[in-house]
Formats: sequence, C-alpha cells, structure tokens
Amino acid sequence: MNDLPLIQNANMFLSDRPSVYAFRQQSLLSLTKKGYPTLKSEAWKYTDIRPILNQKLTLEHNDLCNHCHCQTEKDDSFALNIFFCNGKLHIEDFNTPPGLNITPLPLALYNKEYTSYIGHAYDADKHPFAALNGFYLEEGLCICVEKAAKIAKPLTINYNAHSPDGRQIHLHNIFIIEKGADIEIVENYTADSDATYFNNIVNEIYIKEGGKLNHYIIQKESHSAYHIALNAAKIQKSGTYHQYYKASGAKISRHENLINLEGPSANAEIYAAYTAKKECLNDITTNINHLSQNTTSSQYVKGVLEENSSAVFQGKIHIAPHADKTCGTQLHKALYLNDNANLNCKPELEIFADDVKCSHGASCGEINKDQLFYLISRGISKKEAIKILTEAHLNEIFALIPNEKIQNKYFY
Repeated sequence: MNDLPLIQNANMFLSDRPSVYAFRQQSLLSLTKKGYPTLKSEAWKYTDIRPILNQKLTLEHNDLCNHCHCQTEKDDSFALNIFFCNGKLHIEDFNTPPGLNITPLPLALYNKEYTSYIGHAYDADKHPFAALNGFYLEEGLCICVEKAAKIAKPLTINYNAHSPDGRQIHLHNIFIIEKGADIEIVENYTADSDATYFNNIVNEIYIKEGGKLNHYIIQKESHSAYHIALNAAKIQKSGTYHQYYKASGAKISRHENLINLEGPSANAEIYAAYTAKKECLNDITTNINHLSQNTTSSQYVKGVLEENSSAVFQGKIHIAPHADKTCGTQLHKALYLNDNANLNCKPELEIFADDVKCSHGASCGEINKDQLFYLISRGISKKEAIKILTEAHLNEIFALIPNEKIQNKYFY
C-alpha cells in the first residue's frame, strides 16, 4: 500500500456493513493489482497524472464552514438545491417533491436495494481512479426518481471547494431513474480560491425502461486543482441520457463517460464545450457501447485552446454483434488561440454488426482573420474581439441546451 500515492488511513474507512467493507477491499485490490495509469496506458496515453500523484494530498477535512457563500445562493423557485463543501454534505431538509428520493450515501449504504447498484456500472480494474474512489466510499448521494415521476424543477448539486488546499476529495453518487421517470440534474463545481486540491468523482447512472435524464455538468475548479470524474451509465429499453458539459477550470481535468446502451431504442447524446487555460490540460474521454438493436448515440464537442494549453478528445463507439440498425456519430472541433497549444484527438469506431450508420470527424484551426479584422475595424479591441469569437465558437453547444433557465444561469 505504501507504493500507492493517495492511499492512507485505511482503518478510518472501515464499515460495520460487510458488503461495503467487501466493496472497499475489492476496490483496493483492483488498484493494487493494476496501479495508476501511465503514459503507456492506452486510455491515458495523452494525460500525464504524475503531477497529481506527486502532490501531498491528505484526507483531513475541517468542519463545514459556517460562512460558506454557498448557503446564500439558494434559489428554490428555480431549482432544488443541495450543497457540498470540501466534499462534505450540508445536511438539510431536502424538501423533495413527490416521486423524488434523496439519501446521503452513508445512510444509503444501509439499504440493500441501493447497495446492489454500487460498482455495477463500471469495471474497477479498468478505471483506477474509480477504484480509488471505491476504497474511500463514504460521501455522496443516492438519488432515486420513482416510476413515471416527472420532476418539474431541476435538481442542482453544488460542490464548493472552500479553501481546501492540499486535500483529496472523493464523492460517489448513484442516480436511479425508474421506468418512465424524467428529471434534470445539474452538477456545479466551483472554488472560491486558487487552492491545490484533488476532486475524484464517480457517478453511477441507471436509467430504466423509458426513463430520461438530462445531466448538466459545469466544471469551474481552481486552476491549481485536479479534477477526475467518471460518469458510468447503463441505459435500458427506450431510455434517454443527454449530457451537457462545460469545463473551464482545473490544472488537469479528465471528464470520462462510460455509457452502455443495453436495450432497444436506448439513446445517449453528449454535448461538451471546454476552454483549456494556459498551462492546463483538459481531457474528454467517452466510450459508448451499443449493445442492442436500434440504439442511437451522438457526441459533439467544441474546444478552445489558449497559450501553452493542452487538450485531449477520445471518443469511442463500439457496436456489438447483433446490434443492428444502430446509429452513432461523433464530432470534435477545436479553436487554437496560440501556436504553442497542443491537441490530441483520437476518434474510434469498433463495429461488429451489419446495417449500421456511424461517422466520426475532427477539425482544428485558428480564429478567422477576416472576422477578427472586421471586429477590430469597428473599434473593438483585439482582446475583446478574440473573446467574442471564442464565445461564438462555444455557444453553438450551449444553444442546444433545452432548459433556457439552466442555459442562461450556468452556460452563457
């Protein structure tokens, strides 16, 4: 265990629940067996995680801040709000509407129905940071939308990093969307200082027959922080999962989606827009597995790379044998603001069935000089003109967001 950075104080996390203890030990075994990924690992060949492992990150948490500004940001007329501060849940009355059940993970771990979902949406041997998350399984939420329930207000989960210098934070959420249910969930990651910390997130998403989840994720971490997240979804017959992602923070950010379309007519759509800041790396990796007939998926990602920044897009579509009449598309478009920026793009198609429609594409380029000249000639400064053009580039993604209030509050 001493050879594994980030692993410490194991006895602090033992549980009186045998199933939880077994899950943690199995997660540790997976991590010990496989180790952390290196640049020789195919899935991580473009993202060097050594800066994370070299940090001295502890698990110590101060008490919840009494004056955390997140407590003043409630807008219950617009959304249902939940707040985490430095990885700890602000315990409140969730005031949930009929059909929506929210249980803090420490309590959910005592419910056999909920624990049966933990760890079933991903393979810990293939996802080392999810294995690390599993070893520290303690904080997070279990959100269950009951059969046929239509939740009118979005559910917003606010993760605030409040002066968390030198900490590692592990959160594990379970989203269960029962048959015919419908909900919008917003995850909002913010920081109130330029601290160095590590957020390690796992979301397990289970969408039953005809269920629908619109999932909005906004990552605005400190530019000295590290952010690794896995969204693992299993979608059954006629289920729908739409994800809208915006990233503009973190020193190293990796946003990974593992999506299994398990039933006929299941659908997944991923829309992402990122800005890779100076000296920062932004990684978006998506694996979509079409495992049944008539399933559909699309990935559309647009990025902006600033000076001396790096970005990675890996998008894989796998079509299993007998998954006929499947349609899968992916497209990535990047805009360079400086010649010193670096982009690695790896689209993949893996097809084992007939009668399918699949496509992938990628493009990159500089700001249109004619457009830039036009704006400058109208009295706009060069800096402001570049800002206008980069925002226009990303706004094509934001315009696809179906909820106008969410669109205006978090994305524009």
